[in-house]
Formats: sequence, C-alpha cells, structure tokens
Amino acid sequence: MAKILIPKKDLSRLYYKQNKSKYEIGRIYDCSFKTILNRMREFGMKPLSRSIIQSKYQKKSFSGSCKEEAYMIGFRLGDLNVYQTVSHSDVIVVRCHTTRKEQADLIKNLFVKYGQVTIGGKMSLHINCFLDKSFSFLLPKIDSVAGWITRNKECANSFAAGYIDAEGNIGVYDGRARFKIDSYDRNIIFWIYNWLLKNDVSCPFPIKIGSKGQIYNKKHHYKYNGDLWRLRVSDKSSLAKLFGIIRPLLKHRKRLEHLNKCIKNLYDRAKEH
Repeated sequence: MAKILIPKKDLSRLYYKQNKSKYEIGRIYDCSFKTILNRMREFGMKPLSRSIIQSKYQKKSFSGSCKEEAYMIGFRLGDLNVYQTVSHSDVIVVRCHTTRKEQADLIKNLFVKYGQVTIGGKMSLHINCFLDKSFSFLLPKIDSVAGWITRNKECANSFAAGYIDAEGNIGVYDGRARFKIDSYDRNIIFWIYNWLLKNDVSCPFPIKIGSKGQIYNKKHHYKYNGDLWRLRVSDKSSLAKLFGIIRPLLKHRKRLEHLNKCIKNLYDRAKEH
C-alpha cells in the first residue's frame, strides 16, 4: 500500500489554525488517526495539550433533569469511560469504543446538545464527548445505585433503562422472547433484580456464571475480568410488564427493534392458546 502523503503546511494549517482533530483530518485524507499521528511525528509537530483541545469546544450545562441524569448514570456505568485529564480541569470527557453504529449514534444523541462530540474510525468507532463540569456526576465508576435514584420510581425506571441500553440482551431465541443481563456489576445486578420485583416482574434469583480469571475462550485465552453475574426474565406475563415499563425509556435503536420483536412474539404466542 502506497504511503499517504500529506504536506506539512496543510497538516499544520488544519491542526493548529483550523483546530481540527486528528480524527477529523484522517477523514479528510481517508486515512486513520494513527496515520495522521505518524505524519505529525515525522514532521516534528508537537500535539496540542488536551486542555487546549478540549477548552475550544462550546459547551452547555446539564439540564438538571433527574430522569435524564438517572438514565445517563445507568448508561455510563454499563458502557462509558468518563474522566478529567487533570483534577482541576473544567472539562469532562466521555469516551467509548464500539463496533456498533447504533451505539455511537446513541452516545452522540445523548451529549451533542451539551458539547462537542467527535466520532472517528471505520470498523471500530471512537467516540469522544467534551462536556462542562456540570457533568461531574458521571465521573464515579462504582458498583452501586444512589439512594435518590432508588427512592424515585421514575428515576429508578430511567436508570434501569440506561443500564439495559448499555448491557441488556433482548431477543427471541428458540421461538420465545427473552431478556437477560450479564454483568460484572454484582450490586447493580441485584439492584435491578429488586427493582423488577418491586414492579411485579417475576424472575429467578441472579446467578454467577463465571469467576474472575476463569478462561471462557480457550482459542484466544480470554478470561473473565471479574465474577460474571446473570439476571434473566423468561415468563410471558413478566416480560410484558417489563417491556411496558422500559419501552418508552429505551434510546438504543437496536434494543428497541429487538424489544418490539419480543412484544410481537408474546402476542403471537398468546393467540395460539
């Protein structure tokens, strides 16, 4: 493959004067972030500090909606990396790597009204969201659910929907609708179990399906990063109740498509009896 040639003056103009990211420049030249980084190194170009790059983006403070906050926290704990480059930074960075376009679209839709969202890559998508300090509630990565979420039914439902959008599995298998979550977050799994019971959704007690360090793929020598827990719902009436609660709250396009297929499956099976 021929080396992609980028004139130094053009690269300098795009990066330093037009403030384009390496991902954005890569899209212009139809190449990867790494290629742009390599050219910069070859030219001796110094990368801008993260604080300079991040501070240039216009940002809007969080709305203050407790339901939106609860959903975001649920989704964050399931699927997002959130950090500050330094403790005194005014910028909160939300990141995710995914191969699913619908996942990238969801993250963009969640945060684009509040700050800059960049998406780079082709097969594997890299999403970066630059937000102000009003989003510091997303920083903690803890295996627990805050009391204010638990005490408010609408917030509890929103948190559960966010976590399900991130970690849930909804689908029709062997002709039957199913719902399950496999997660290392033991305390959240048990919180969702109790949340289901409070909503009159029957389900088996969560079970541990893998232990930390256990090899689950011998070919690639993949190991579990922690104890893996499973929560599932299979009963028809319980699934109908669960889907009724989360259907208006889910934001993941594929998750909603699969849920609607499950609802049709429940309806079709009910007609058979």
